[in-house]
Amino acid sequence: MTFVDVDGLRIRYHQAGRGTHVLLLHGWGGCLESMVPISQALSSHYRCISIDFPGHGESSLPARPWHVSDFLDITLKLMDRLDVAQTHIVAHSFGGRVSIKMAAAYPQRIHKILFTAGAGVPAPLSLARKLKRTAAHFKFLLPKSAQKRLLPFLASRDYMHAGDLRPTLRNVLAEDLTPYLAKIKHPCLLVWGDRDFETPLHCGQVMKRLIVNSELIVFRGAGHFPYLDQPNKFNLLAQRFFRE
Repeated sequence: MTFVDVDGLRIRYHQAGRGTHVLLLHGWGGCLESMVPISQALSSHYRCISIDFPGHGESSLPARPWHVSDFLDITLKLMDRLDVAQTHIVAHSFGGRVSIKMAAAYPQRIHKILFTAGAGVPAPLSLARKLKRTAAHFKFLLPKSAQKRLLPFLASRDYMHAGDLRPTLRNVLAEDLTPYLAKIKHPCLLVWGDRDFETPLHCGQVMKRLIVNSELIVFRGAGHFPYLDQPNKFNLLAQRFFRE
């Protein structure tokens, strides 16, 4: 593992293999180790670079609440420091948000994108989530002690574990990236699990409809981590996608 200072932040990254670059972007609450199985599968033919987003893993915590564009900016600067002019991307969940913005605003930096359970498209609200939102809206009428007791029932798992990144997570979740999808012209492979309740299959279907050069593949029985639930199938798809 290696660290580099970018804009006053200490960013951890890992490189493996040689050849065309593949940038591996983890999901919210994850770290570069989250992407190790993909890096191990691809590094025999590619130079795989995994990073800890700021505030995740062992990278520094930003001094203020961030938006998706801040994560994009630091990612581009890290690429410049590592002499990565253009790269393939494998993006899981939150990493998909950063990839969507990069593809739309800096298309010259990307070859192809493999989204797996990519975030950025609002999911339809289930009845349970609607009830939680309604309860959250009125919780401020309760005493502080009661609000604190209710938080585990109203907040998402990511929010409960976000700690100092909670304001950043609120900013991230508030941004609908759907309008950016039509601007993406790169070849995109969308890999989803039909049992994904974090970024439901609906999100992948919207991405398939709006990204002109995209293909959606659904893993039956897989959840929010298709590349871990069915690793052999995922890795073969990734190798074929980047090779073609």
